[in-house]
Amino acid sequence: MGQDIPTPMRLRVASKVLSLLVALSLFRQADLFKHLFSDSLIAIVPDIILLLVFISGVLACIGLFKEAKWGFIPLYFYIPATTMFMKLSLIPYLPDLISIAYRGHMILAINSLVLIYSVFLLLRRMDRNLIYEV
Repeated sequence: MGQDIPTPMRLRVASKVLSLLVALSLFRQADLFKHLFSDSLIAIVPDIILLLVFISGVLACIGLFKEAKWGFIPLYFYIPATTMFMKLSLIPYLPDLISIAYRGHMILAINSLVLIYSVFLLLRRMDRNLIYEV
């Protein structure tokens, strides 16, 4: 399945899918980002970290949607930061299917798999035979 689709086309679609996953996670955590504009001095996650995560998510979404290789750099900051500080999964609603006791492990596993896939995708895009085709 998918063997008749040229490799550059598959890499473009994979970049768009990663961009869509980042955009969905940004929309899902929009309520966390409204904390940036509040006057509350007490916060669980400091505002500067939230701002950096939001900016890296937006840059990753734009870069991956434009199929630029620089879009992977903010993605490599966004995935671990979202996992550690906000405990949100990049694939929505999948961790909600298991019990709360194992939800943190599921989020870590999902985001780790997405991170490994994005590294694999960047390595495929950097392949010598595909540099001029993509």
